Amino acid sequence: MFSLGRRLSLCAGLLRPQAALADIGTDHAYLPVWLARQGRISRAVAADVRPGPLKYARRNIERYGVGEIVSARLSDGLSAIRPEEADDIVMAGMGGLLITRIIAQAPWLKNSTKHLILQPMTSVEDLRRFLSQEGFAVCREQAVSEEGHIYTVMLCIYDSPGRVTGELYPYIGILKADTEDNRLYLLREMKRLQDRARGLQLEGNQVNAERLLRIRGRIQAMFPRQE
Repeated sequence: MFSLGRRLSLCAGLLRPQAALADIGTDHAYLPVWLARQGRISRAVAADVRPGPLKYARRNIERYGVGEIVSARLSDGLSAIRPEEADDIVMAGMGGLLITRIIAQAPWLKNSTKHLILQPMTSVEDLRRFLSQEGFAVCREQAVSEEGHIYTVMLCIYDSPGRVTGELYPYIGILKADTEDNRLYLLREMKRLQDRARGLQLEGNQVNAERLLRIRGRIQAMFPRQE
């Protein structure tokens, strides 16, 4: 049996026991197959918009004998998934703007019984802003490093009283400097903010440059002080 990488392992850890899973952009269906073999889900739809990966997903489902639990389905986002088929929805390894589009096109996700486990590869700021504007709270978030890159995985629930906003939120979500991977993520965001501020200064946009530098300073203050 194969093992999951760090990103998918973190996604798996955020699923509820015996949830009905929809894995969107499943690729080779590694996540639902692994979860089914571990007895951690009741059923799953492994969905992808591309026929090629779905062919390999079906092969893996058959190879590991989980066909009674996992089915493969051609679907553009959640368009071919019925609300009653999914309690927990995973969207991992895709761009943040694509995740935004998929959520926007599935209004049935605005239901507090549905859990979204999101692992965006790009445009994380845009995704966080969208989630906040649409009423989704990030209830748990953890950074994870894999193959020299650093990512974030977030558990989101609609209309949760714990919804966070504010000037730091688009850049770091609810991450704290309490793990090595989280600190790496925060350091990366500090560098990005510094670089963007420098570009704004060169353009003569001092007001926005100072705003980004202020945000960077607030992130830096999250790190424990060295004695």
